[in-house]
Amino acid sequence: MTAAGDTVATARRLDELGRYMTEQVLSPTGVCVCGRLDSCRQSVLGRSGRAPRPGAAFAPGQLSHVGHHYDLVIDGVPSRTLVIAMETGRAREGVTLKERHAEVMQSAGLAFTARNPHMRGVTSALRLAVGREPGADRDGEQLHVAGATGPVHLFDAYAMANMRLCSAFVAGSTKSLGNATMSRNCAPHMAATIDILQPTLCIVQGVEVHRALTALMSRRREIAPHLEQVRIGGVDTLVAAFTHPSAMRLTDHWGRLTSAPYLYETVVPTMRTAYRWLQGDGGYSPTPGDGDAGWAA
Repeated sequence: MTAAGDTVATARRLDELGRYMTEQVLSPTGVCVCGRLDSCRQSVLGRSGRAPRPGAAFAPGQLSHVGHHYDLVIDGVPSRTLVIAMETGRAREGVTLKERHAEVMQSAGLAFTARNPHMRGVTSALRLAVGREPGADRDGEQLHVAGATGPVHLFDAYAMANMRLCSAFVAGSTKSLGNATMSRNCAPHMAATIDILQPTLCIVQGVEVHRALTALMSRRREIAPHLEQVRIGGVDTLVAAFTHPSAMRLTDHWGRLTSAPYLYETVVPTMRTAYRWLQGDGGYSPTPGDGDAGWAA
């Protein structure tokens, strides 16, 4: 496998995404400016003048992660991977793109076993996305990207965006109180994010996340179980839909390497198919002239 990248293109995407988020979600002063904020907050805490829902908490304005080497090219083929989860579930408000990147890269500095189940699942998915196998070894998380000054961690070569850019949860815990109103209100932000990042592959984590994302999809065509070719806005992409890596049920949990049948029976074969498809075995072909993703008729 040979890897290259276009950090200039990624920087342009980050600038564009930053402008959008500044105007539509989170101001430079850390204030959430989303026009749907009150609707989301009320759906969780209750309307003004009514008793608040006991134990409910709401944290607005939690932005996405975009790796500095997001515009990756594997064996000459664009490989832009976007992981989509539901929400952070954390109490921290006003998380900027830069801060979110720092958080994810902090996780990259940990050993595989020291990461939380979510990020262990992300690790396995990203290894598969570049044609590797799940594992806990450090070398398997590093890419040798042409032009880079040193090894590039997989966490700096993908993007992660939540369906909801605010979190609703039981205070003092990570138990979600998010709802369909929040997902519906945030859908335009997800559509804009996908339009800017133009992922070739979306890895969706969670049944409810996938259900919310389908409202944005058109031209859906199943390639294999858990894998579709879709259009979101003007972007053609593959969508691999899984449970969340930290799912409570053993049969759905894949945030570890042992006792994780879902990882090996569902995630691995699906991601292998996605990798082959994007490498040209299944109808994928780069669009002439711009090197971007395209689909053969």
